[in-house]
Amino acid sequence: MATQFVSFQPPPGASLRDYDRSLPPSRQPASVPPVFVEAMQVREEVFVKEQGVPLANELDEDDPRSFHWVVYASVGSTSSASPTTMGPINSGSASDERRRSESTATKVPVGTIRLVPPPHPPHVVEGGAHLEEPREPYVKLGRLATLSAYRGLGLSRLLINAAINWAKEHADDILPRPSPAQVEAAKQEGRPEWMPWRGLILVHAQVQVQKLWEGFGFVKDESMGTWVEEGIDHVGLWRKVEVKGDGPKTSLT
Repeated sequence: MATQFVSFQPPPGASLRDYDRSLPPSRQPASVPPVFVEAMQVREEVFVKEQGVPLANELDEDDPRSFHWVVYASVGSTSSASPTTMGPINSGSASDERRRSESTATKVPVGTIRLVPPPHPPHVVEGGAHLEEPREPYVKLGRLATLSAYRGLGLSRLLINAAINWAKEHADDILPRPSPAQVEAAKQEGRPEWMPWRGLILVHAQVQVQKLWEGFGFVKDESMGTWVEEGIDHVGLWRKVEVKGDGPKTSLT
């Protein structure tokens, strides 16, 4: 018998400075956060080994500033390696940590997703033109991956919901509000006004999983067309969610 739970990794930032793209996740230095290593282990299995993405390309410039989630199968030492029942999401409480540390079960990372906060480069369409960006800030969900032996168990749904539900509650973590000093500095420099994140989400999805995202209320953006990333066709989909405590904009002009 097995259960699943989810761990959360805030943006790892400078801790990825010594990450060696030429080496697998299991051989990275101890300075790399363990949860991020486990996310990369899943991504290596799915994107590198299954789909042929070069290992050196899997870590990108967004990883240090992104929020990451990893779902695990907690498999008993005498049980099958495949999960059979769903358990609670990791609450992060001390009692949960003690229970897991005292258990004889093996914790296996089996799925991951990440959320990339603003800003984002403009989308380039066929012919090299830049597509007009939304006026409001948006986040990007991506790197959704589940090990092949654990597919069909609802883990993608668990991960997507975990990321979206967290985002709804943490808009200020995604796009922190400026301090009065920052407001004044931006005003002096003539920079555009600051806007909070108000729930707009973009997904760059592989065509083969477009319907999965549509099942979560995402709508394909036909203007983005279809493009190739690492030899795989992608499309763009959008969704707007309600953000808790969404207040008025802070003007920087």
